[in-house]
Amino acid sequence: MQRSKKIIVASHCVINQNAVVEGEARSPGVMKAAVDWTYEQGYGLFQLPCPEFTFLGPERPPMTVEEYDTPEFRSHNRSILQPVVEQLKTYQDHGYSIVGGLGISGSPSCDPGKGVFMRDFLELAAENGVAIDFFWQIPNTADGTFNPGDSNSVYGPTRTPVTQKGDEKQ
Repeated sequence: MQRSKKIIVASHCVINQNAVVEGEARSPGVMKAAVDWTYEQGYGLFQLPCPEFTFLGPERPPMTVEEYDTPEFRSHNRSILQPVVEQLKTYQDHGYSIVGGLGISGSPSCDPGKGVFMRDFLELAAENGVAIDFFWQIPNTADGTFNPGDSNSVYGPTRTPVTQKGDEKQ
């Protein structure tokens, strides 16, 4: 069987809810709907490390974006992300497509719009020429069910597309 050479970069807890802060899990194990969807699309799943788990451990308290947005946490993020970005760059340089990311809406680290870890990840990826232009997300709803057809499960573009001069988007 031929590989698709298409990859989704996923927050750690999409595949392992055991890493989530006590009381915040949206599933007992894997987030099945998200994993099933990636399988149906023919995408490979590339699991990011859990920055909160590696920084403060499994019994850490719930914290906010502001509490994580410290020089120490951001330095930690970059140190655990460097080998990840290098691996993604290798995939990309060998013809693989990183079709997007899958984050966790409402997470102080992995929310694709405001999470400290995701911001650091996207900055480091861009610095190394790794293109990740779109994000889906596990919604911050009571059941946290991923459905790519529901706007709660789509974050969207992570940056403004580059256009040719005279071809600006309105």
